[in-house]
Amino acid sequence: MNTIVINNATYRAEPGERLLDTARKHHVHIGYFCGGNGLCQTCYVKVTEGMENLSPLSEREKAMLSQHLIDEGIRVACLTTIDKPGTIKLVTTVEEVRIMVLEHPWEIIPYQAKMGWESLVKLPDTIAMQAGRFFEGKFDGAEVLQDVVHAITDGIDLLFRAFAPPEQPATVNRVKSRPEVDRQETGRPHFERLMETSRAQLLEEHSLTPIN
Repeated sequence: MNTIVINNATYRAEPGERLLDTARKHHVHIGYFCGGNGLCQTCYVKVTEGMENLSPLSEREKAMLSQHLIDEGIRVACLTTIDKPGTIKLVTTVEEVRIMVLEHPWEIIPYQAKMGWESLVKLPDTIAMQAGRFFEGKFDGAEVLQDVVHAITDGIDLLFRAFAPPEQPATVNRVKSRPEVDRQETGRPHFERLMETSRAQLLEEHSLTPIN
């Protein structure tokens, strides 16, 4: 068992979990748009303690992160797993920006410029890596679809929790499981079935009446 501190809040984590999955499990927001498949490069986190307890930098991470970001302790949450027991402390980029807005708003523009430049520097490597994965058949379309649907339900659930009555904070829970994916099916009808399954789970979790 590991202790993981995300944005100054302490949680428990299991070896083998991705940082992104640990954050999801504890309702901690890490920005991502690709469902955790290493495509969108938005789930960056800064590890401030316990880097030795995490998986080594993969070739995919090295293709995305500049040496400057690596030196700062930046990792890609969907590509980094917990390898060893111990304490891990990290800050999400979302939290970094929130603190800047509240305490140091003049740092926002330089921060955005820095992150944009670091992404631009690694753009050729990132494109080459993603293209290589595509041509090698390493993209699992069904898995991507399942994770994207799960990301959407995460976002909807976050809204429910944000606007829940304050006297009932404990009654609002996230979707317990991902909708199952039939890997033989693809296309819009399959996506609509997944969304309907997720919608039904959300309605049940939050005791809501569907609007027809």
